[in-house]
Amino acid sequence: MHLNDLEGPILVAPSPTPFNDNQQVNLDAIKSNASKWLETELSGFVLGTENGEEQLLSIEERLSIVESVSEVAKNKKLIIGGVDNPSIKNTLLESEALVSAGVDILRIRIPRRRDTIDKYFDEILPKIPAPALIIHQMAPGGFANSMTLEGASPEQIGRFCSHDNVEGYISSHLVRFEMMARKFVPQQKHFWLPNAMLMVAQIVEGANGGCFMFGNIAPQVCRKIMSLALENKIDEAKKLNDQIVQADWDILGQGAAGLKYAMDILGFYGGIPRSPLRDLNEDEKNKIKKSLTNANIFKVN
Repeated sequence: MHLNDLEGPILVAPSPTPFNDNQQVNLDAIKSNASKWLETELSGFVLGTENGEEQLLSIEERLSIVESVSEVAKNKKLIIGGVDNPSIKNTLLESEALVSAGVDILRIRIPRRRDTIDKYFDEILPKIPAPALIIHQMAPGGFANSMTLEGASPEQIGRFCSHDNVEGYISSHLVRFEMMARKFVPQQKHFWLPNAMLMVAQIVEGANGGCFMFGNIAPQVCRKIMSLALENKIDEAKKLNDQIVQADWDILGQGAAGLKYAMDILGFYGGIPRSPLRDLNEDEKNKIKKSLTNANIFKVN
């Protein structure tokens, strides 16, 4: 499946990874979740991400997840595979393996060492086996902190996104920085916002789609908000967006554990994070329950 096959605004979501009681990846639960998401307005899956506990998974596990989702969703929803590897050689090997497992598009994170960025993209972009989306997320979830919040410069990002093998860009939450980046990313390329709370703000500044956690939970309302904003119905979009801000804040603030608990409430398989990440306590769970209720979210639709 190609991005051009999809009706806009495109909304993809980083999928959580359910585990069995023995901490093994639960592939049956992954297939079940993917089957349910096929019935929603979610445009596609992003596999191998912070929300999916990417740094706690082996490459073999990540490939098995892609194969499982592909078995259910290939040619029905977009399948995006996450790559976060500073090595040129291993990025290419990992990309080939992901595409063989069923990925349509590669989501490639900007390496954290600024002195390597130009060489990295100059070498991988002509060679990767599928189109790419470049993501600016230098310190995902605090799992692997960067010394800087900003990776490549806006000019560098624009140059990378101009490559024929790049479909677009997934911005960060640094709105001031991304306002400048938007000036350099070609207008015909996708420019996706990274968080549900920023839907209206970043669409005003030029975003045209989204890749964020809350898309797992409320894809219909999120796409409606983006559509309204893209139609310049800003007041209406903001009013609807304001209704989900607290839920997004409470869930995302708990990382993978928060997302998984919300998925459990809404009838999907979430479960607990992989050790050593901790599960939520009862107060944290009750807070998420309350915020979902106040946002009128009782099921994924």
